[in-house]
Amino acid sequence: MNELSSTEILTLENAISYAPVWIVTDKRTSDPEKTTLKYPQVGGPDASDKIGNADGPIYMIEFADLGSVTATHIKIWGLDNDDLNAAIYPVAYLALNPKVYVWLDQFEFTNSAGTPVAAGGAYTIFGHRKRKYPIQF
Repeated sequence: MNELSSTEILTLENAISYAPVWIVTDKRTSDPEKTTLKYPQVGGPDASDKIGNADGPIYMIEFADLGSVTATHIKIWGLDNDDLNAAIYPVAYLALNPKVYVWLDQFEFTNSAGTPVAAGGAYTIFGHRKRKYPIQF
């Protein structure tokens, strides 16, 4: 992916779901599986829950500043990960390799065993997204 093609950059927060939810606009049904009259929205199901302006999912996480974080690891869920197979990265690795390309569900500060812990300091993590939902991802 071309990292220069983002149309929106968001500041991300720990333990928040950034997975797109389908908003149904079909008045005949509210089931997103039974209609094509729908659109994705990052955030909750209400318009007030929308995070950012673009409609696409977050495709890249950029760990811009982890300098004062005392947590040792960060667990990252892609859209299809569950708790058992989400990746756990050492903070030191992400400080040296700050860009992770993944269709982001959420991330969380953890210890080496994957147990959630407080970040322990200030951090800056950005999420990059495109204007529209991709045809294939």
